[in-house]
Amino acid sequence: MTNTSRTRTGDQLRDDLLAAATDLLSQRLAVTPPSLRETARACGVSATAVYRHFPSQQALLIAVATQSLTALTTAIEAAGAGASTDDDRAAALRTTASAYVTWAVANPGAYQLLFEGRDLLEDPVTIESGIDRLQSRLDALLVGLPAGDRDERLQADLLWISLHGLVVTRIRKTRQQWQRSVVEDATALVDTFIG
Repeated sequence: MTNTSRTRTGDQLRDDLLAAATDLLSQRLAVTPPSLRETARACGVSATAVYRHFPSQQALLIAVATQSLTALTTAIEAAGAGASTDDDRAAALRTTASAYVTWAVANPGAYQLLFEGRDLLEDPVTIESGIDRLQSRLDALLVGLPAGDRDERLQADLLWISLHGLVVTRIRKTRQQWQRSVVEDATALVDTFIG
């Protein structure tokens, strides 16, 4: 980024710092939080400029996680809105799963922080409750669909685990040539569960 901290408003600098920290997270295969100095350097500002917005690395990570969770929740809620019939709910489940994996693969660092790096956060309760709500959204769409003799609760848990596994594999295997898009794989997974 070429802007200097003198030309940015406080909110703009805060947003730029969050974007820089999120980008730094996405450049790593493991959840290794960027330092405040590293974030400042990536944003093109002095290290002291970061402290005006984030008094610690922990505060920065919590802000990144909170912003990321909001973005993921928004994507999922928009995808599954308005389902009422079983056909609508099946379609909403497919689009919700697709939105989940699409967002995750496009935001690997943020995704890893939310799902694999919560131990880095001093108080991950807010993030965990937000993730529980996301899982509940998928569950609500799946549970109640015709299941035959399948245990709906087990199916919902297995779908959540499968989607997470799909995302983690795509994030980690960056050199792999995939035959299908991540959305096609997510849709196939959903179809396996609602068969």
